[in-house]
Amino acid sequence: MISAPGKVLWIGSYAVVFGGISHVISINKRVRCEVIDSERTFFETSYGNYYENGNELISSVKKVIVEKFGFFPKVHVKLINDKDFEINNKKTGLGSSSAATVALTACIYHKITNKLDLDEIHKLAQKANFIRQKGIGSGFDIASAVYGSIIYKRFTDINKMDFYYEKLKIGKYMMVLGFTGRSSNTVDLVKEFVKKEKDPRFKEVIDELNIENETAIKLLKLGKIDEACVHVDLAWNFLNFIAEDIIGIKLQSRQDKELISIAKREGAWTSIMPGAGGGDIIFAIGDNLDNVKKAWEIKGIKIIEIAEDEGLKIDS
Repeated sequence: MISAPGKVLWIGSYAVVFGGISHVISINKRVRCEVIDSERTFFETSYGNYYENGNELISSVKKVIVEKFGFFPKVHVKLINDKDFEINNKKTGLGSSSAATVALTACIYHKITNKLDLDEIHKLAQKANFIRQKGIGSGFDIASAVYGSIIYKRFTDINKMDFYYEKLKIGKYMMVLGFTGRSSNTVDLVKEFVKKEKDPRFKEVIDELNIENETAIKLLKLGKIDEACVHVDLAWNFLNFIAEDIIGIKLQSRQDKELISIAKREGAWTSIMPGAGGGDIIFAIGDNLDNVKKAWEIKGIKIIEIAEDEGLKIDS
């Protein structure tokens, strides 16, 4: 059995799509994959069972595997998500699709080669993800599902794979997510940002945002995580300005803003809505978040406790 983690993109949201620096935390919510020899290819997943080509995610992985090796083995695949990737039939925005893409790619790659070459698996999974998302996105979630918690800059060309990553764990801090019960289409939201990419005001503010993110990551490398969070908040102020004043969309509802304020008042170093699209979860990090959890639960928010985890691995 091979598994890949979900993620929280807490530094670089949206800006990562435009080449900005980011930091992604791999978390202990995983997608597990195992394969058994079979007379007919069959996929057993958390979202249904499929023969041969499967759904869009499976088809994209099959395509890159066949391009690489010339065939896809006849196997019974079990591709199962941790339960916290979904609550009340809604995705929680923790990167289950990317983790599943990586886990499936790795499992089939290992079946064919008997190796777990992270760099090769990463390239194949990125190409599969690129096909599935029709070129929208940055691939930070795929990279984190392979390598774990990382600093990341996207590739400029999917074929060149000229991305940058550097492993960087944040350490054993308390992290919680509040699930709002809402969901947004990540690809559609990113498209709205892409439409304004050439706008001079957009470029000016995104540059300022990237400076704050770079400063946050420099402090993170020094282990000064609470100081880094000051710059995470400043970057998010710039992001919300871009969204509301330049693009004309709202990333945060009134309830979101209230929950973020509560978290900071109750001891979180920062509380944001992570990711590069979507509005499913609110993230908080600090030394002790017990009061944050209680305050959010009083507001009727479902709490998901998370911890930092490693990247792609063989479980058994």
